[in-house]
Amino acid sequence: MQVINDPLPSWADGQAKQQILEFVRSVTEPGPSFVPEAERVATFDNDGTLWCEKPMYPQADFLLRRWREVTQAHPGRAKKQPWKAVAENDKEWLAAMLDHVPELTRGVTEAYPGITVRAFEKAVRRFFDTARHPVLGVPYTRLAYCPMVELITLLNVHGFQVYICSAGGRDFVRAVSLEMYGIPRERVIGSGTTLEYRNGKVYRTRGVEQPIDDGPGKPVHIWTRTGRKPLLAGGNADGDAAMLEMARFALLIRHDDAEREFAYDSGAERALAEAKHHGWTVASIQNDFAAVFDLRKPEPSGQARTNDPLTAGQGPATVSRR
Repeated sequence: MQVINDPLPSWADGQAKQQILEFVRSVTEPGPSFVPEAERVATFDNDGTLWCEKPMYPQADFLLRRWREVTQAHPGRAKKQPWKAVAENDKEWLAAMLDHVPELTRGVTEAYPGITVRAFEKAVRRFFDTARHPVLGVPYTRLAYCPMVELITLLNVHGFQVYICSAGGRDFVRAVSLEMYGIPRERVIGSGTTLEYRNGKVYRTRGVEQPIDDGPGKPVHIWTRTGRKPLLAGGNADGDAAMLEMARFALLIRHDDAEREFAYDSGAERALAEAKHHGWTVASIQNDFAAVFDLRKPEPSGQARTNDPLTAGQGPATVSRR
């Protein structure tokens, strides 16, 4: 593999970086492990793997804002969850929303029912153009992990087809995947509502595509979309373990840097145990990321700043993966 300078400058010199470079070299240069370019597929989880997921997922922030709009326009909705929790600022319920699957599913599917996929994307873009991370105070689009963006670039240069495989909304991530990671929208795999075609347009419905793109659903979606197992896969949580098991090279991101990001193992206990058992590469944000975010990019001018997904002066709930 031809290396010009350092292809991964935001990675600290260490075992994780060395293992990544050695693997890419082994499958792209002539030798016993060589893999033809057409077969080089890499898949990455998004939340907590490519961008910051704490104190809440960006899509959770997006949904909370929408649920608040709905309860203000239709107060009767506040009798049921999740709109009730938003109306009452019930942070305890919202923090545990992933434990309330039926109510959460209803909230997701009824947030934007019956609109076209293009109209939904415009709503997502408005969110990304105005919302700011509640702790770090910068737009979400500036919170991609620099080392992971560099890894994606390295894989692209060496003939990999790189896909996002997110438990989050496919059409939500598509709105920013090219801007943030250089990954085109057609290479975003994720969960989604069912769609229907009417009069020349594609509409969102209240149904949910099955399986959800999490846990064992990830290998199913990857195979359905690519017809291949990934050579390399990256994740950070238990919901990524099945995808990592499917790959030849598995990369697990560990969040252990409270100073530069957030420190937590909750929701990754099984994945960390499997990493040890299977010999996966574990990248510590504290030890293996020389840089975490690039916060030097100028903000777009003339855009409104909205910090709080609930009400002014009230902090957002913390949402954690189960």
